[in-house]
Amino acid sequence: MYKMTGKILSVFASLYTILGASSAYAGPATIGDMFINIADSSGQLPNLLAALSYMFGITLGVLAIAKLYEHVQNPHQTPVWDGLKRMLAGSLFLGLPIVVEAAFITMNNNNIDAITLGTFTGATSGTGLDAMMKALMINIHDPLIWLMNGFCYLAGVALVMVGISRLLKSSQEGPRGPGGIGTLMTFIVAGALLSVDAMMGAWSSSLFATNDVANIAALSYTGGMTAAEEDHVHAVISSILIFMMILGWVSFIRGWFIIRDVAEGGHNASLMAGITHLFGGALAVNLGPLMNVVQDTLGLTGYGVNFSI
Repeated sequence: MYKMTGKILSVFASLYTILGASSAYAGPATIGDMFINIADSSGQLPNLLAALSYMFGITLGVLAIAKLYEHVQNPHQTPVWDGLKRMLAGSLFLGLPIVVEAAFITMNNNNIDAITLGTFTGATSGTGLDAMMKALMINIHDPLIWLMNGFCYLAGVALVMVGISRLLKSSQEGPRGPGGIGTLMTFIVAGALLSVDAMMGAWSSSLFATNDVANIAALSYTGGMTAAEEDHVHAVISSILIFMMILGWVSFIRGWFIIRDVAEGGHNASLMAGITHLFGGALAVNLGPLMNVVQDTLGLTGYGVNFSI
């Protein structure tokens, strides 16, 4: 149980380490604090999933023995597979940590570097719109990103449990049957969500040959501007980058769920929509490198905004 939940709990623990916060936070309440409280309140959800998994495993084990007994008594009425599939599903539920680790290793055998970000820059003064924009984005960025990572880990474990439960269905279920493409994609998407930061790093490396996101903005042309004015401009650019990164993460995560829905035979989803969400989300998170590429292509390096790590 604890082996399975350790990685999920570490996500929430990292949230407090990064922000220097704790569950007994003292000070003015902000939106970022609200996200921290949500993470704190969700700390026992991994243990709940583990407990449910063990309960399912024990229940299916008992039902498996009963079905095998019925098969011995009346082989023509109760197929042996009815007992064996319950025994197999129950064993996998009892060994959920091993199945979760297998799903994770399938997509990331610790050989994919996670995405890394630079430090946002720019300073503002007063209570202008630029100051409010930066204060909001800086306040919610780290808590919201780590909260989404925690959601992905929990969703990944839940999808593994859904995939195991598919063993109890019949082949007539089609994509949702034991050997259906929907069941296979359920385990693949679970592995992707369990290693979502590495998946984003892989997409970033594929697009820009590096998993380091260049997000430190510097105006290429600053003629006639004071240092204070430059800082205000950089603060606004940083705020926009943070906002786009948050949207990018949401789109990227949504893309994996759309692809699974397509494999399940959902009529309201398409493979192109899923790929677009993944591709667009990766570009939004890497907006700085993307703008560098576009400016270099159009020859605007002397007048645009240069992004570095």
